[in-house]
Amino acid sequence: MSDAPARKFKLGSIPKLKLKPRTKKSKSPKQNSNQNQVELSLVRIGVWSAVKAGLFITIAAGIATMAGFFTLWLVVGQLGLLSSLNTLLGAVFGEGVLDIEQQLSLPRVMSFATAVSLFNILVGTTLAALYAMIFNVIGKITGGVAVSFTRN
Repeated sequence: MSDAPARKFKLGSIPKLKLKPRTKKSKSPKQNSNQNQVELSLVRIGVWSAVKAGLFITIAAGIATMAGFFTLWLVVGQLGLLSSLNTLLGAVFGEGVLDIEQQLSLPRVMSFATAVSLFNILVGTTLAALYAMIFNVIGKITGGVAVSFTRN
C-alpha cells in the first residue's frame, strides 16, 4: 500500500488535472529570448461533448437546409421555371397528365426539407459520437495529437 491518501471521486465528478507542460527556450536568433514554447497532447475527446457539439452543428445545418429549400423554391417560382416546365411537359405528354406546380408546392417542398434536416441531425450527431470514439482509440495507440503553443 502506498502512503498517499486515497482520492474519493463522486459519480459524475471530474477530477482536476494538473498539466506540467514542457517549456523550451527559443534558440533562434530571429526570435526574442523571452519566448517560451509549450507542447500539449490531445489524447482524448469526451464522447458526450462531441455529441453535444455535433447536435448543435447539425441543428444549425438543418436550419440552413430548410432556409435554402425555401429560398430556392421562391426563386424558382418567381422566375417562372415551374410554369415553363409544366408547359413543356404538357406539350410532350399531353395536357393534364402531370402538374409540376402542384407536385412542388411549398408544403411539399418544406416537408421534404424537414425530413432531410431531421435525417441529417440524427446521422450527424451519431457520426460525431462515433468519430470521437475512433479518435480516442487512435489517441491511446499513437499518443494523441501534439500541439505546440508559443508565447510572444
